[in-house]
Amino acid sequence: MDAPGRFPDGSPNSPLPEHTLALRSSGAQLEEAFTDSYILFNETTRKYMEAYKQLEEQFEYLNVKLEETNRELRNSLAEKDRVSNHLNNILESMSGGVLVVNLEGEITMFNRAAESITGLTQAQVLGLPYSQALGGHEIPDASVLQTLESGKSLANREKELIRADGRSIPLGFSTSPVRDNDGNLLGAVEIFNDLTEVKRLEAELQRVHTLAALGEMAATVAHEIRNPLGGIAGFAALLERDLEVQDPRRRLVHKITEGVSRLNRIVTSLLTYTRPLKLNMHAVELVTVIEESAAFLEIDLLRGRDDVTIVRSYPEQSPVCSVDPEQFQQVILNLLQNATQAMPEGGIVRIEVSQRDGGEGALLCIRDHGMGMTEEVLEKLFTPFFTTKEDGTGLGLVTSKKIIDAHGGEIRVESQPGTGTSFFVSIP
Repeated sequence: MDAPGRFPDGSPNSPLPEHTLALRSSGAQLEEAFTDSYILFNETTRKYMEAYKQLEEQFEYLNVKLEETNRELRNSLAEKDRVSNHLNNILESMSGGVLVVNLEGEITMFNRAAESITGLTQAQVLGLPYSQALGGHEIPDASVLQTLESGKSLANREKELIRADGRSIPLGFSTSPVRDNDGNLLGAVEIFNDLTEVKRLEAELQRVHTLAALGEMAATVAHEIRNPLGGIAGFAALLERDLEVQDPRRRLVHKITEGVSRLNRIVTSLLTYTRPLKLNMHAVELVTVIEESAAFLEIDLLRGRDDVTIVRSYPEQSPVCSVDPEQFQQVILNLLQNATQAMPEGGIVRIEVSQRDGGEGALLCIRDHGMGMTEEVLEKLFTPFFTTKEDGTGLGLVTSKKIIDAHGGEIRVESQPGTGTSFFVSIP
């Protein structure tokens, strides 16, 4: 409209049609609704943006917490692995055998010492029932299975175990149930040790106690015997003096004198054995001491036997050891005499000297190729008064062992019937 109250064609104002007014009213309502919708949309968008921002912040926070949790978990797993490896290293380093069984009695852990003691490997026993792997030769109520069944520990028990190579060994063992933090039974553990060396030492200790008691008794008896022997020898000498040279009874007196002399030698040997040793030790070349003893034996052999040969095997440089030369020569001479007596038909006696591993001392070996000894004889070899010789006293080897022990050394024997005997003497 160009002028108030008129339309463009100059006609005067006139009321709008009703439909036009309705359209205008509807448009205004739409515009108002659109405006409200726009405002609502903007408000909703703003809220969504704020919520999205909060969600991003929450997501970032959760990411940080997740990273921290993952880091703590990795550290926890690493610590668990470290503790587990440390525990495994401890178990593998133990000198005693350790095995663990689960509730089904299957072996789940078997350390290196257990492998060495039993002769079995982890690959052979892991996952197997205990009774199948190890329990075939055991007392039923003396194993980890008893603890698994009863839930009670076994402490400081002993049993026999058949190793993988068929050899029977004594075992000392203890068992204990394995439980979780709530006290639920998870399995059982057995810790065991080979008692072979312990049993040997116990037997040796018992033998020493027996010998000590026997020595005290023998010393008393020897003193009591020596006085009557002196009287018998004196009266025999007087009797022999009063008899004519051609009198046949002189032969009987001579037998009495020989018997008294033999008994006196036994008493002297017995007193020597029971008397505490007083060693005069100093550093000497071992080969020199051995050669002096061998020379004495060769002189005796020249007078009585020509069927025995002594062969030496010495290192280029003689080991130097701290010994009492006089006492040690007695040991060597006794061993050499035993070697020659073990070969009634003659043969070779070998003297071998070598440096011990690490250079700490020397090893002397005296070998013969004679009759050899049975296991029964070997077990009694160092027992006083035990002898296989008709005129032996049974004190030679016992005294030799006493001298070697006093030097801090060891003596051992290897022998087979018909193949000969070897005596090994280690000298510190």
